[in-house]
Amino acid sequence: MNETSSSMNGSGQPAVEEEDTNQHTLDCTNDADSMSLQSQGDHVEYQTQTFYMTFEELGIGEGMSSEDMMNAINSSLARSYDALQGVDAVGSLEDNRVKVTVTIDYKKADIQALINAGLLHEGEVDTKYVSLGKTQSQLEQEGYSCTIQ
Repeated sequence: MNETSSSMNGSGQPAVEEEDTNQHTLDCTNDADSMSLQSQGDHVEYQTQTFYMTFEELGIGEGMSSEDMMNAINSSLARSYDALQGVDAVGSLEDNRVKVTVTIDYKKADIQALINAGLLHEGEVDTKYVSLGKTQSQLEQEGYSCTIQ
């Protein structure tokens, strides 16, 4: 397979072939979110997603101290993500909103639990692994702009 820096190989298909065993990084962004996936061939091994939430979405009051806000942020994220094996979520304050970074280690994660939690689309899964090509297609349909290396 030829190395390519574009997201598609010219035929409208994702640039990663199923039998490919090279390391790849897929970086996708949209207006406010970003996602980076590392794969071995088509098998996604790690994913890092960054997105923003408002204080209201996390049940945080404007009058809280920074320390209380961080406690509320981490408590909310823990309720959402801590029960999921292989998933780590970290929040930080940024411009009167919360920056959330979610990291998924697919080698440790339970794929069905991720689907049930809404962190993974069923269409991104190819039997027992998360497909880089299918994930790229799904993200591009959702309005992300992606590049692969």
